[in-house]
This record gives sequence, structure tokens and C-alpha cells, in this order.
Amino acid sequence: SCPSCGRTLFDLQETTALVRNRTSHLKGIKIGIMGCIVNGPGEMADADYGYVGTGVGKISLYRGQNVVQANLPMEEAVDALIDLMKEDGVWVESQELDAVY
Repeated sequence: SCPSCGRTLFDLQETTALVRNRTSHLKGIKIGIMGCIVNGPGEMADADYGYVGTGVGKISLYRGQNVVQANLPMEEAVDALIDLMKEDGVWVESQELDAVY
């Protein structure tokens, strides 16, 4: 995630914790969580997925460097990110991993 600055329009630490809580069981997937549209897309260019603040309460989701969903309400963004990973076939439910190990 980014270090945060005056352009960040959401609680970056809280959001990072929320995304990690929902996705930490996924190994090998990089998710860039960036506070703003100015530097965010460039700084998370090597991530598999991006979660970028685009305005007050608005998030855009990226697959690599490409915007796939723009200006989502923040309340819906984490679920939409998970749905995107499911569409791509990289999502695994954490219970499924527990059964493997």
C-alpha cells in the first residue's frame, strides 16, 4: 500500500487491514492498495490487482494496470475485488485451503 498523503480520501490503514483480512489466505497474489489516482496506478503497476481511491468514498479496481471497475462505492469495493478474483479463477475459499492441509 502507499504511504498516504493529503490526497488519500479514505482510511488507508483500516482499508489495508480489511483487504488483508479477506485475502491473506491467497498466496502469490499481489494486491496494491493505493490512496489516490495521481500516483496509485503507477506505483502498483507490478501488482496483480489494484484498489485505488478515486474520490471521496470512490474506488477503482484494476487487473494489472487496467481499470476494470471505476468509481465503485467504497462499501462495495472489497466484495467487488473478491468477485473479480473469482472471475479470474484465482480465488480460493479459506476453508478449501484448510481441507488441503
